[in-house]
Amino acid sequence: MRFTFRRAKGSRGMSWAARAVIAAVLVSGSTAATAGIAAAQARPSGPSTAGTSAVVVNEASRTGIGKMLVTPGAGRALYFNPAGCNAACRGVWPPLTMPAGATVPKGAPCLGTAKLGTKLQVTYHGMRLYTFINDMGHSVNGNGVAGFHAAKLVKGCMAAAR
Repeated sequence: MRFTFRRAKGSRGMSWAARAVIAAVLVSGSTAATAGIAAAQARPSGPSTAGTSAVVVNEASRTGIGKMLVTPGAGRALYFNPAGCNAACRGVWPPLTMPAGATVPKGAPCLGTAKLGTKLQVTYHGMRLYTFINDMGHSVNGNGVAGFHAAKLVKGCMAAAR
């Protein structure tokens, strides 16, 4: 297939003024597109990076333990295990997770989060927090069981965070 381009008789092509107008339109269009792309990249997408906070722990005193972390409302003792806890372990030691939509834990100093599947598990000093299924009310029956320890408040952290 062959294409042939011909100029109209007596025409020397586009005038200088027509070429200038086309060039101006092309340049202004690319400048506007570039400005739009830059603005879109500068604007954060999705939810705010600050996160939504939720009170997920309280401080309480327990006999034989002292000041420790507990769940709000029921006041159940919270524990950590330096060795971690696998899926079978979590059947006896349910993890303390953030409520849906919340990303920033509140209630005590030194709290954080760590991913647990699709949820965020609450941490204290970087250690994941758990409850114990054999605790009732304000009991602390899990302290020392299977490597778990009560999440006691650490004075150094309280002074640094307040």
